[in-house]
Amino acid sequence: MKRLLFAWAAALLCLAATGQGSPYSYPDGLPRSTPEAQGVRSEALADFFRALDAGGYEVHGIMILRHDHVIAEHWWYPYAPQIKHAMYSNTKTWTATAIGFAVQEGLLKVSDRVMDFFPDLAPEHPAPELASLTVEHLLTMSAGHRSTYYEGSGDDQVRAFLAMDYAHAPGTSFAYNITCSHMLSQILTRVTGETIYEYLRPRLFVPLGLSEDIFWEMDLSGRNMGNGGMHARTSDLAKFGTFLKNKGRWDGRQLLDPAWIEAMTTPHIWQNPDRDPAVNAKDDGSQGYGYQTWMGRHGSWRAIGASNQLTMVVPDSDVVVAVHASIGDENGFNSLVYQLCDTMEDGVIDPYMQFDLNAFLAGYALKMPFAPGDPASTLRSCTRRYALEQNAYGIRTVDFRFDKDGNMYLTLEGDAFTTNLPFGLDGWKYGATDRKPAFGRMVYANMMGVTTYETAGSCSWTASDELSAYCLSMFNVGAEETFRFRFDGDTLHWTLVAPKGRGGAAAAADVVLSGTLIRTTTRTTPF
Repeated sequence: MKRLLFAWAAALLCLAATGQGSPYSYPDGLPRSTPEAQGVRSEALADFFRALDAGGYEVHGIMILRHDHVIAEHWWYPYAPQIKHAMYSNTKTWTATAIGFAVQEGLLKVSDRVMDFFPDLAPEHPAPELASLTVEHLLTMSAGHRSTYYEGSGDDQVRAFLAMDYAHAPGTSFAYNITCSHMLSQILTRVTGETIYEYLRPRLFVPLGLSEDIFWEMDLSGRNMGNGGMHARTSDLAKFGTFLKNKGRWDGRQLLDPAWIEAMTTPHIWQNPDRDPAVNAKDDGSQGYGYQTWMGRHGSWRAIGASNQLTMVVPDSDVVVAVHASIGDENGFNSLVYQLCDTMEDGVIDPYMQFDLNAFLAGYALKMPFAPGDPASTLRSCTRRYALEQNAYGIRTVDFRFDKDGNMYLTLEGDAFTTNLPFGLDGWKYGATDRKPAFGRMVYANMMGVTTYETAGSCSWTASDELSAYCLSMFNVGAEETFRFRFDGDTLHWTLVAPKGRGGAAAAADVVLSGTLIRTTTRTTPF
């Protein structure tokens, strides 16, 4: 009997250790495990997600890995694992990794002078400090410039950077300077003849099995932005974090010198050296800066982009956290991660203590933009076309197509464009467009290499004669548009609702366009 009980318990432990599959169908190649098999209680993870929800943190997607296994993952619908997301300044750490490969291959040294890479763009009368500005000063954001704003793009911006005056000797003072990061991209292209994307693809992207369609924006000279502009999936961030945590080793191969990873993740300069140490100790933004990488509390370090596009490594807990989000309180979010790490244990935890974490997480989604409308107001299986009065956006006609379920397909036509935006009735529908909207920054200029971007749209009948629609850009965090369409007989009143700025105040005034019904069709065969 004892032997049977022992065998049964051993089988349960083995089952816990062999892991679990992903609740999502998107294949990313990362191994999964039950949390308990990696020394983490599922209930502790549930508490972490409850705290995110209670704190109002708008997370779009998250993957938590321990011992190189995914133990928790979730995307807040309409976000999903297959959707690429803006990374913003998270890109900087990838840029530093590219420089590391170039150093490893003997193409440059961190002690090389910046001016020597650009003899054709150097100013006629440079500041004396320029002669001592090195690649390492760019990596550590310690250029010492009087200003961190440089006019132009591409080569013009390089000229402005090299001509800038100095407030501090290079290497003596930290100042967050995104153009330092882009100068690293410019340097890499000079020494390799390739963009960062082209250079990293065989060295990093392919070996790690990263998404083949990672997008990386360019400046006006056709060079990838070293300071931002990558668009990748959450799983790509998770793999990158695992690669860094393991000191440049992946799948049994040492891809990048571990000494470079150590240099990237060691503080070289301090952000607030003159501030009260007690204040600094509570601030993840004051724990030191490595090579395009932020140090953090609990011995952590991270690649971080605006609104908390995060790749965090907590080495003491052997944890990687990959996040896409729209979060302003980075420090508060990180504190929740540290609290989770404090609950982790060595070894396998009794599987009796686990519960269905994936089922628990399934209920988390983005808040719907509108309350469900009155079904009696819903239009179905019909089309309406309106001719708009002359307007600043060049839109001549607007078509509303409603399918049998009441979902709305909006078509905007102008002299040189046709745009289609789908909206799910009291739900979501995905779409794609290259339209540049009236408000916000849903898409950059096409001359930077950006064409279409993914959208998610939702609509609801907020009054018997009013249809409200919300369009969310999956391209840029926080970029969204809200429309109100009021149908007054044969007249359309279309309000483009101004987005809210910081503090909830409107960033601009609403815009109202008007139009006249020119055609209506009712389908006898609903689509």
